[in-house]
Amino acid sequence: ARYRTQSMLTIPLKNNQNKVIGVMQLINAQNGEGNVIPFSEEDTPLIRTFANNAAMAIERAQMTRAMILRMISMAELRDPKETGPHVNRVGAYASEIYEKWAFKKKLPEKDVEHYKDLLRMAAMLHDVGKVGIKDEILQKPGRLNPEEYETMKQHTVKGARLFDDPQSEFDEIAGQIALNHHEHWDGAGYPGYIDLEGNVIPGYADEHGKPRGKRGEEIPLFARIVAVADVYDALSCRRVYKDAWNQNEVSEELKKESSRHFDPEIIEAFFATVDVI
Repeated sequence: ARYRTQSMLTIPLKNNQNKVIGVMQLINAQNGEGNVIPFSEEDTPLIRTFANNAAMAIERAQMTRAMILRMISMAELRDPKETGPHVNRVGAYASEIYEKWAFKKKLPEKDVEHYKDLLRMAAMLHDVGKVGIKDEILQKPGRLNPEEYETMKQHTVKGARLFDDPQSEFDEIAGQIALNHHEHWDGAGYPGYIDLEGNVIPGYADEHGKPRGKRGEEIPLFARIVAVADVYDALSCRRVYKDAWNQNEVSEELKKESSRHFDPEIIEAFFATVDVI
């Protein structure tokens, strides 16, 4: 590329404990004519201020990520056989599926990178509401009976309540995923149109007075993506109540459920990146 480093200014990024958490490096200062010149002493105070702001942003991001991982670890204490590895895989799968979907939609690369990272972490919290489910149901070594299954369904609302007062875009996405990742494209999923207290939202009751399921694009995009990633992983891995399916069986099931359980565009994106997954 014929690129040459000719001048350099390097500043440590330090947090409040004065620990170095990164380095800012500027290369090849230029004058008004575009010629490379040395950095001047006058540059240092301005760049140091910028470095301090960057260090604060990095530290906040690290704190947020650490808190999320602690929440996941808390859920894993309740369900140690499945939660940890499962949520890591679902987060990774969801990120890859979104990138492929966004590429086809020709979304700006900057936005794609931004949401890939948010989605990966938020998807890992899709089942965090299970911390509110009783042990005899959560850790039952076998299939749930209908009454137990109804109780288990409440993990969607319990998880969404943790993000009821969103302070960031991440909180909004995580709340959407927690609440909606069991909705079906055809409207047959759950919990449907209910508020976070479990009440049916006015105007969205079915003929039996129960909440109507969300369908199609009523379901938030990231929840539709996590739905595919979640089911793919559940089918591909052994659970206490089932053996792992082989990949051909899993693929056939996902194709069969396209336009029923799953958004067909998301299924298309999944199969476009299945080799990576």
